[in-house]
Amino acid sequence: MRPDDLLYILALVLTPLVTEPFAAVPVASPGSAIDARCRAAMPSPGSAWIRFDDLADRTQLDSWCLAVGPPAHHVPNESDIPTTVDSLAVVVWNTNVGAAQIRRFLRELRSGELSRGEPIQHFVLLLQEVHRTGPDVPLAPPAEASWAGRIGGGSEESSRIDVVELARSEGLHLFYVPSMRNGSPRDGKAPEDRGNAILSTFPLDDHAAIELPVERQRRVAVAATVEGRSSSGIPWKLRFVSAHLENRARWTRFHRALGPAQSNQARALVASLERLSPVPASAVGGDFNTWFRGGASGALDALRIRYPSIAVHPEGDTRQLPLFLPGLRLDHLFLRLPRGWSGRYEILADRYGSDHQPLMGWVRTGA
Repeated sequence: MRPDDLLYILALVLTPLVTEPFAAVPVASPGSAIDARCRAAMPSPGSAWIRFDDLADRTQLDSWCLAVGPPAHHVPNESDIPTTVDSLAVVVWNTNVGAAQIRRFLRELRSGELSRGEPIQHFVLLLQEVHRTGPDVPLAPPAEASWAGRIGGGSEESSRIDVVELARSEGLHLFYVPSMRNGSPRDGKAPEDRGNAILSTFPLDDHAAIELPVERQRRVAVAATVEGRSSSGIPWKLRFVSAHLENRARWTRFHRALGPAQSNQARALVASLERLSPVPASAVGGDFNTWFRGGASGALDALRIRYPSIAVHPEGDTRQLPLFLPGLRLDHLFLRLPRGWSGRYEILADRYGSDHQPLMGWVRTGA
């Protein structure tokens, strides 16, 4: 049982009064020695990094930033760039820091086992809780650095694969930004960080990292665009966003975990995305940790208003709790599509070793 499971269990019997917070104003990240350490190596000069103009937030974000490596990106040596595409698959999945059997999932995705026998050639993965190992992660961060407890590394250690190696071995484009260090620098294990990633059969452009307001841990959403041309010759462009909102607040402000923390971060995410260069279509997916009020949460309301193209979302749980406790619906996909486009998604039954079920979606361009 993960420590977070205890929080979910406790929340089932606690219902304190909660209020909705006000999100800070996003600003471009200023340069500093810490910026050069963990906010460097963005894929292109036009990449964007957004965080919030709040002194307390900046201090905390910098503390977490000191313990992680820089963003990672990968471009395959040989990539079959699709010439015409009328539809593409979108996957949203919290992969539980190495526990998920991503290679098996990708085999079944590509072979058509997840799409009624039709092989999937073009797809974008919006992943949460992926991890990265290796020399890019600081071996001995400074004393003022912050880190999270380690997730993963138990019985599944031999099958864990970090997200950079996954992209290389599967021939996928990658944009990964760590949110936090995975485990203490003094736990005797290889250094790791963990965060959100976008992997794609399409080249990624217009990369953006968004540091959300701090509720407990550092959370960084990632965004990138893909583009193509329909079979009728019409060019299209789509922005994808992978996000993971806070699941609980500091114990001194426990009530914020019951909605205000997630609402604050969701509004900040929406405001930040509006600052990026406009694109005609967008997909925002992730683990939004809306475990208290479910579909009635303020976080989901903020996203539905700006990304309304899926009128009816599928029902069902995406996070299973231990024992005989009810499951939770934490993971969602939101779309904003132009006229003539369409999109939908479903919840897959197989968790593939993760503690979350993947969401499998499709977007059809206005061919």
